[in-house]
Amino acid sequence: MLAAGQDRVYGFLTQLNVITAYHLLRRGSIDPEGLGRSFAALAFPEHGSDVYRAAAPWFRAWLQEHQRASPSPMPFENAGAAARMIPIGVWFRKDPVSLVDEAVRGAMITHNQEGAVVAACSLAGAVAGASFGQSGRDLVFGAAEVAKRAESRIASVPGTVAPPPGSPPLSLLLRHAAQLVGMPSREVADQIRSWTPDAAAVSGVIIAIVLGAPILERPSVGVREAVAVDADPREIVVMAGAIVGARVGPHRWPWQIVNDLWFAELGRRLAYNDGRYEDLPDAYAVEEVLTLAGRSTQPVGPTEDS
Repeated sequence: MLAAGQDRVYGFLTQLNVITAYHLLRRGSIDPEGLGRSFAALAFPEHGSDVYRAAAPWFRAWLQEHQRASPSPMPFENAGAAARMIPIGVWFRKDPVSLVDEAVRGAMITHNQEGAVVAACSLAGAVAGASFGQSGRDLVFGAAEVAKRAESRIASVPGTVAPPPGSPPLSLLLRHAAQLVGMPSREVADQIRSWTPDAAAVSGVIIAIVLGAPILERPSVGVREAVAVDADPREIVVMAGAIVGARVGPHRWPWQIVNDLWFAELGRRLAYNDGRYEDLPDAYAVEEVLTLAGRSTQPVGPTEDS
């Protein structure tokens, strides 16, 4: 769940996943209002500075709306919601019904496009499947089943924005995409984007699932392949890396990961539904240190919704 931010430190999507992980450890489920406040606390702390790294413009727009008024999801057409589903996929990996319900709630903190929300559910399902060793076309078909469940669920969720008429459902697209597993990454991306030219959330998630599906002798190759598919591939890289990482664990990467033991312990507690968090580092303090690199600042505020 890593992507380079400033000075090659992980970026804002990983920061969102960390905050989501802590939220689940404390509560056991997603409270959209509380988790939204936790996201905003990294940008607008009571004391100190904004500590988000390389945050995308869409997320900055959501943060500004959050600060000005009552927070609400926005019609973003990107995979930003899906890319923060990693903790949800691991925590609810044994409960597919709750996985979809919680992913819908988590995605709709920021996104209300039906395609983006269903895509988020599908990515959570792929992470869950990979954590049980699922791979190849089986992983893609499993993600399609989760997407189908999410498509039924989203029909009863108020406040969502329907896709354009005639848009194929994600569950169907994933089934077609299974044949692409193992193909070169650029061919995968070009083919999938030709199916969904106006649905970046859907295409991004399908690309990530297909690229994360194969079992490779060197798992890092799959993540490197994800980097090659776009000029700004942060969402795809985070999602593909999450799928591969859920299958192989955190200790098989050829590059150094900042705070790797912290991430490994978070993953272990999520996988075992171990809700202890008191002994873990204060996530806000960690982000402040990494972002401000030792400059003198005041403490960054609470570690939980306030």
